[in-house]
Amino acid sequence: MLPLPLLGGCACGAVRYRVDAEPTETGYCHCRICQKSNAAPAVPWAVIPLSGFQYLSGELGMWRSSEEGERRFCVKCGTPMEFRVRDGDTVGINYVTLDDPGLIEPQCHVWCSSRLTWFDTKDDLPRRAEG
Repeated sequence: MLPLPLLGGCACGAVRYRVDAEPTETGYCHCRICQKSNAAPAVPWAVIPLSGFQYLSGELGMWRSSEEGERRFCVKCGTPMEFRVRDGDTVGINYVTLDDPGLIEPQCHVWCSSRLTWFDTKDDLPRRAEG
């Protein structure tokens, strides 16, 4: 059990958020959109019910990264904050933006079909070719 609520925010501190629900799934995403939008080989994410997530401050930008997907980021510093399916009931937060990201541990790897050949984590977590 996590010590809820969890608090987090962007690099410059303008955007702050609160998590009041346990993640339903956590892991590393290796998809090309996450790689490009985060400038990283993989992104740690946690799926949170929207009812247990709220922004407290700051201005967010949004871009549609796919037909269904939306990504939000801090307009001041550009920190990628989240991914969500349009009209969905969950949000996938980039949980390294939590004040204490060590509280959440990854459970799996997704989109391993896009994993960069020179990057791999040394763990025994399940790996899925797609999402």
